[in-house]
Amino acid sequence: MGSMRTKHTVVARIVASVAILATFVSCVHRPITDDYYFQAMGDPQEIVVTMDTTSPEKLPGRFLESDPSFGELLSRVDRLSVALYDESGIADDDGVYSAEDLANYHFYGIAEGNIPAFLTNSMLLWDDAWEKIEEGRVRYYRNAWLGLDVYAPRRDLLLFADADYMKAYHTIYKERTTKIPAGLAQRMANSLFGFYIGNPQAMVDVGLAIPQTVLAQTESMVLVVEEDLNGKLSLGGIITMKSPKLANSLSILLKSSYISDKRRNKEPFGDLTNLFVLENAAVSINGMELSQEQYESFSAMFGSLATLSTGEKR
Repeated sequence: MGSMRTKHTVVARIVASVAILATFVSCVHRPITDDYYFQAMGDPQEIVVTMDTTSPEKLPGRFLESDPSFGELLSRVDRLSVALYDESGIADDDGVYSAEDLANYHFYGIAEGNIPAFLTNSMLLWDDAWEKIEEGRVRYYRNAWLGLDVYAPRRDLLLFADADYMKAYHTIYKERTTKIPAGLAQRMANSLFGFYIGNPQAMVDVGLAIPQTVLAQTESMVLVVEEDLNGKLSLGGIITMKSPKLANSLSILLKSSYISDKRRNKEPFGDLTNLFVLENAAVSINGMELSQEQYESFSAMFGSLATLSTGEKR
């Protein structure tokens, strides 16, 4: 299977081509499940990112700088969800993955939207750049140059993977089991960006100044980039620790870090009442204004995810 280190977009090129066909087809998105498709992702060692692509101008990171074909993709796709997993043991010495490390991840995922399955698969079948692959009764198409396997198993859905299409097929579609709890998934789905890690060994540096010793004690982490009433982007999330005592320590750490950042930048603290809420073993982050440093950190991370999910190596 080809490397994800390609010079051109991957998912963007394919779904953009699909979008050309989709202009002649009118279809309404009807999910086959009551939960969100991305809820079936989230195995240990996986990082799950889901994006509401209906308002691309609001997406942080380098999505707006992508190839024009990516803009065409966004115009036809309502949601793009990607699971990233590492098989190379590339974690930093402190055990935390950096944005640069993400470039070495494998990925699989799903695009949901105005995607006509029959026309999409027919286009791939008759395109010499794509090789038809059959594993038992499962069919998909592979483009060795792009380093991508892809297939639309039904109308409105496009599954893709850089190394293991069958993983995407069974995990997301055929034998799906819910891994991300409903409450967390709802928070992710209602945000511009939803980010989930269910295992501390898959943690990445997200700019919150949380020591690795603390990250190692987490059960799960959900972070979301949301838009407040004034149109400003803010950070929300729920970090679940292994015990209420650890959650209390994390709450104190987050509040202290936040206050220190405000003092250093000579900015007003604002209302701290509900900014960090402790409930049993979980700490909720509510509408935290991102500092420039934190925003740049998130932008770098999401930019790396954009690079992977579009197959573009910058």
